[in-house]
Amino acid sequence: MVPDKIGRYEIKGEIGRGGMATVYEAYDPRFERTVALKMLPREFMHEAEFRARFTREARTIATLEHPAIVPVYDFGEEDGQPFLVMRLMTGGSLSDRLAEGPLPIDEAAVILKRLGSALDRAHSMGIIHRDLKPSNVLFDMYGDAFLADFGIVHVSSSTNALTASGSLVGTPTYMSPEQVYGDKQLDGRSDIYALGVILFQMLTGHTPYDADTPARMMMKHVMDPVPEILSVRPDLPPACNEIINKAMAKERDERFSTATDLSSALTAITKPRLEQPNIAKLEEELSEMQADLLEETPPETSARAAAVSAETVTDTPPVPPPPPVGSGIGPVPTPVPHAQTSGGGVPKWIWGVVGLIVLFCLAGVYLVATSIADGEFALFGDDPTSTPRPDEDEEEDVDEDATEAAIALIETEEAETATAEAVPSPTNTPEPPTAVPTEAEPTPDLLATRESAEATRAAAAQTAEPPPPPPPPDSSVAALYGPLNGSLPHDGDAFIETEYVDPTPADFVMQVDMVNPYGSDTGGWDFGLIFRQSDVDDEMRVVVRSDGDWSLNDRTPGTDDFLQEGNVSRYLNLGAGERNRFQIIALGEQGYFFLNNEFVAELDISSRTAEGNIALGTGFYGENELNGEVTAYDDFGLWPLDPVYGPSSGELVHALDDLIKLETAEVDLRNFMVEATFINPFAASVNDWDYGFSFRTNGSFKYWLVVASEGDWQLADRQGSADDEVTVMEGELSNLNLGANETNTMRLIALGNRGFFFLNDEFIDVLDISGNQDSGEIEVMTAFYFDHELEGEATGFEDFTIIPLP
Repeated sequence: MVPDKIGRYEIKGEIGRGGMATVYEAYDPRFERTVALKMLPREFMHEAEFRARFTREARTIATLEHPAIVPVYDFGEEDGQPFLVMRLMTGGSLSDRLAEGPLPIDEAAVILKRLGSALDRAHSMGIIHRDLKPSNVLFDMYGDAFLADFGIVHVSSSTNALTASGSLVGTPTYMSPEQVYGDKQLDGRSDIYALGVILFQMLTGHTPYDADTPARMMMKHVMDPVPEILSVRPDLPPACNEIINKAMAKERDERFSTATDLSSALTAITKPRLEQPNIAKLEEELSEMQADLLEETPPETSARAAAVSAETVTDTPPVPPPPPVGSGIGPVPTPVPHAQTSGGGVPKWIWGVVGLIVLFCLAGVYLVATSIADGEFALFGDDPTSTPRPDEDEEEDVDEDATEAAIALIETEEAETATAEAVPSPTNTPEPPTAVPTEAEPTPDLLATRESAEATRAAAAQTAEPPPPPPPPDSSVAALYGPLNGSLPHDGDAFIETEYVDPTPADFVMQVDMVNPYGSDTGGWDFGLIFRQSDVDDEMRVVVRSDGDWSLNDRTPGTDDFLQEGNVSRYLNLGAGERNRFQIIALGEQGYFFLNNEFVAELDISSRTAEGNIALGTGFYGENELNGEVTAYDDFGLWPLDPVYGPSSGELVHALDDLIKLETAEVDLRNFMVEATFINPFAASVNDWDYGFSFRTNGSFKYWLVVASEGDWQLADRQGSADDEVTVMEGELSNLNLGANETNTMRLIALGNRGFFFLNDEFIDVLDISGNQDSGEIEVMTAFYFDHELEGEATGFEDFTIIPLP
């Protein structure tokens, strides 16, 4: 029987029912929207431990925001039965699409790209799906793919009772071998295996293995070799075999390390190829045209015509120059042969050659247009000049080999038929993480750009709050404590072994290299940080355990509130004597947790904001010590979080001069945290806009991190000249505010070869900034793309703040 109401949600009808949940379409009167409500089995709530875990895990899942993950809006309990509230997806599932047969490889690549990015986001938070399958891939009304059911799988497999009973979590058709074995130390590579099975199914229309019972199906995943996909679909590129074999490798160490690596491998072999002109057909038409026209030529002029023909072959008109950056693709002048006179007019056969020249020139314009459109965008040369936006429908790379082959073929035919064309240069649009140069034309000279920037700063200064005087350029930060080496002995005394530091600021950066006391096969161990401690057993704790689990606790005498939990198995080194770099940034109500230079989680530390004692520790769990052993640590240090610039406010005034508008902090840093709140100059429905940061600016080298009102972001790297411009990374944004005068807060943490990008307090992505690791200036900017300005408007910014990091 369908209930009328669950919590505040009005039930409109049942959508589906499965072994794990019943799904209803419901109406939320508070937000006046239709949602999907999933009821979990009532028996789950009989476990007291499950009740606590359900609450904690549901909160964690609700923070799992990504443009390709179905968001969780709410959770609760109704008459002892747990439920989750999610976005209602109206475009059906991947199962529905596969019921109609296999998908084209380019469509499969688009779907896989979204799923791969979503999985990597979840894995970065220590969340493993465990039950990937086509029915858990849903589509919205626009046809975009989303991953669903993270919440149900994760929370329903969290209780010891469920896992200890011997039940396996997952669907046999998509289970990895380690899931079949019942391995409790699963990591994201199990999801990558399932993603490989789904890819096989998308390309062939059926799963790689077939069996009459679930047990036999599971054993096929363990024992049977991966089927050759080309034996089913011989029309696929040969590299598909290798991709499927690697994704579905029996040993997880042999699989792709990330889901994005898998999707990138497929994308690389599905690049659109330039359509080559039918040269044979053109040759035949040319011969026929020449034969027909020569028949009409009077005998007395044939010698003159032959002379003209010879001259035309050896004196080809020049190729028109490519259009300048920023002008778009303008009309290309049609090459015209040298004027000839013969009797009363121009011989007809010359008009035939002219017609063919026009045909080839149009083909050249098409190639130029395709080359420019398929580039991420035409970047600037030595100056910050606005950039044209790419076509949204052309996201894939141009195949360089195909481009060059087409151009070579046309050039050969050009020499044979006395025609000319405009030939574009091959352009690569890079796929992260490998950066490939994108060619662009030179922009206005450096002086003009700097004068424009100075004018912008002068205009902004009229309304800006004066920032504090900038400090001298310095890429180093003096430590408050250490760095020091030491060890924490295992005493087996039921007390945490600690090393306290002095001073005790509320805001700080902590970094240490922890040395494993022994291998995880010998015994368990842990390490962690106590901070903002007001009294004994009255503190914040971040603890990492050798089983991969981590937690953020707000502990008071007699209580231990677990605020956040996750798993870092994919980052954690477990061998005896191996090291794990442990980093915590605490700033006001927010914290950031890094392990081995990987971002793990943003921490909610708002329940304690005052300064307090800080200590490194081990033995947080009594069983995680062995008498006589020691946990060594190296380079344990504490650094301040003191701004060297800001908070500053101002405006970047729009001017239709095709130049990027900048406001520099004149602070020279390599590692830093920068934040600014940008004010939309107008609504996105009125005109497009963009803004962001440039950083590590050093001469003609710099990075640009840009968000745009179209709902995407981009990281671009200028490595000197225009020939060395690359788009390093890009992505979509689901949390960008678009209204007039609405604000968006951008935060960037740059540490060595990686950056960590946040928007409106949500983590977006890890940035590859390995191409430029020198220190440099940091700037706020706008008008990165052409046509993202309106004369007389301005992009405001507030709280532009820079904090150096060690």
